[in-house]
Amino acid sequence: MASPVSLKNTAVPTLSHYAVLATAGVILVSHFAVDVYSGIVPALLGVIEAQYAMPREWAAILLGVGSICSGLAQPLFAWISDRANSRIFGALGLLIGAVAISFIGYVSEGWMVFVVYAIGMIGIGMFHPVAVSTIGRLAGQKRSMAISLFFVFGMAGITSGSLIGPWIASGGGTLRDLSLLCIPGILMVALLQFAIGRIDHNPQLRRKDGQGSSGYDIRSIAILYVASALRFLVNMAFVYLLLRWLQHHVAAANPQWSIQQVADYAADLNGRQLATMTIGMAIGGLTAGWSIKQGSERLPLILVPLLFSPAIFALSRLQPGTAALVMCFLSGAGFASMVPVSVSVAQRMMPYHTSLASGLMLGGAWSIACLGPSLAQWLISSIGLPGAMTAVGCILATSGLVTIGIRSDSISDSAGDSE
Repeated sequence: MASPVSLKNTAVPTLSHYAVLATAGVILVSHFAVDVYSGIVPALLGVIEAQYAMPREWAAILLGVGSICSGLAQPLFAWISDRANSRIFGALGLLIGAVAISFIGYVSEGWMVFVVYAIGMIGIGMFHPVAVSTIGRLAGQKRSMAISLFFVFGMAGITSGSLIGPWIASGGGTLRDLSLLCIPGILMVALLQFAIGRIDHNPQLRRKDGQGSSGYDIRSIAILYVASALRFLVNMAFVYLLLRWLQHHVAAANPQWSIQQVADYAADLNGRQLATMTIGMAIGGLTAGWSIKQGSERLPLILVPLLFSPAIFALSRLQPGTAALVMCFLSGAGFASMVPVSVSVAQRMMPYHTSLASGLMLGGAWSIACLGPSLAQWLISSIGLPGAMTAVGCILATSGLVTIGIRSDSISDSAGDSE
């Protein structure tokens, strides 16, 4: 097995220390902004489902469409960015995502929701690999810390979207009122392009012994990808299960309510659940990125999913309330703590293709999450809601077990590499 390639430490020669901090700040804020839009539709799924009279299977597919469009866009545009030596897809993706998601309430037919949502999620997917590879380039040896901060800002954006969307669209307004949200996103576009457009995408770095991609440990990278894909699958399945779990309890407590009344009431509560889950994802990612030493990531990749999977089992036995929110928090930490760690490891394992590495571990793995909602609905129909939650928890545990196959030296040998 080929050993990982090695890179000489490099800095960003054209930027001062303060310019690096300012550029990183713009990237972090833009990540917050773009993920506000990605958090809106999942939080409003019940409202969209009721307004457009969608069958539950369609609603599950809608979430899946978002995942696959965002997911497949990431490695595709990451590869194009690496080839073209350009950062333009970061700003362009933010623009597309902001406009499409903000105006999703203006469509007149259910099938058009799928089209507009797909376009918006493609834009959001375009943004991510460019932004995260840039901040990894700026950070150098502090790559894991920087990527964990990047991750946290994204989770904060999703949390905000999960709260803002229902507040605007079901708290006295309509889906059309979401259009106001396009304004801050558009303002960020020009600022982002100005900040990152001047940073070399593929700097000419010294290669050791002339090694390139042929020196990559493909087996370990593939295992890291499979583990990431399983965690993202759990993520989206859990989002869908949360909605059905809450709607079940709301309908049981208010049998006289219509489907629309249940959907509207559950939307606000579901936004809180998703926000709590996302806070768990953010804190888990930040803690992992800042506490796990570079080169020693293999054991946490194995243990964290195993230790946190029981939280999903426990939620199905609870009623809505504080205890359930705690399980949402722990579940989010379980399937998301290792996201920034995986991205950092992948960038170090593929130092000459960091956008592609980022795209694979984020979008490429995220595209598998398109199966999550439909899998969750199939499990509910087959074995009931408690059984479905138990099965999804087992998938999370499996994502930890598969990483046993990652070569320890592939992680440790890459610990000194930076873009």
